[in-house]
Amino acid sequence: MSTETTRPSVVPTADPVTRRRIGIAGLVLALTAVAALPGGVLWPEPSGGSETYTYGDIQPLRDRWWGLLVFLSANLVLNVLAQALLTVFLVRRRGAAWATAGGLIMWIGTALYAVGVAGWAATYYFATAPGVDAAAGTSVMDQAADDLAHLFGPMIIGSALVALGTVIQAVGLFRSRAVPRWIPLLWLTIVLTFVIPGNGWVGLLTAVPMTAASIGTAYYAWRRSGAV
Repeated sequence: MSTETTRPSVVPTADPVTRRRIGIAGLVLALTAVAALPGGVLWPEPSGGSETYTYGDIQPLRDRWWGLLVFLSANLVLNVLAQALLTVFLVRRRGAAWATAGGLIMWIGTALYAVGVAGWAATYYFATAPGVDAAAGTSVMDQAADDLAHLFGPMIIGSALVALGTVIQAVGLFRSRAVPRWIPLLWLTIVLTFVIPGNGWVGLLTAVPMTAASIGTAYYAWRRSGAV
C-alpha cells in the first residue's frame, strides 16, 4: 500500500497589494514623463545666449519662471524615484546589483538637483520682485552669475548623478533581460541631454526617447507584478 498522498496543484496568484503599488508607481512614472515633454518648449531663452539670465529676461515672466521651475523640479523627483523603484523591481537576479546601485545614485542625485533648482528659482524670483529696485535686482543676478559654483553646482552634480544612475540601471536591465532591449537603449539617451540644448523644440525631441522608455518600463513592471 502506498503511503504517498496526492498533493493538489497550486497555481500561484499575483499579490494584489504589490500589483496596486507597482501600478501606482508605473502611473506616476508615465504621467510625469509625459508632463515633462512641453518643459523645453516653455523654457525661456536667455537674451545673451549664455547659460545665465539677465534681469530683463526674468522680470516680465517671473511668476511663470518660478512656477515652471518648481513644477519641473517636483515632476523630476517623482519621475526619477518611480523609475529607480520600478527598475529594481524588474531586475531581481542577474543585474540586480547594477539596478540597486543605479537607483541609489539616482535618489541622491535627484535630491541635490531639486535643492539646486529651488535655490535658483528663489534667487531670481526675489531679485525681480516689484518692490525691488531694478538696479539692485540686476546687481543680485549679476553676482549670482559670477558665482556659478553656488548657483548651478548642486544642479550640475545632481543631474550628473541622475544620468550616471540611469546608465548603471540600464546595464542592469540589459543583463537581466527583464525587458526588451529597446527600453535600456532609450534610457541611455539621457547622455544626449548633456550635449544637446534642453530648451526649445530640440529639447522636446530629446525628451521623447526617455518618455517612451518611461512608459515601457511602467508597462513591463505592471505586467511583471501580475506574476508575483
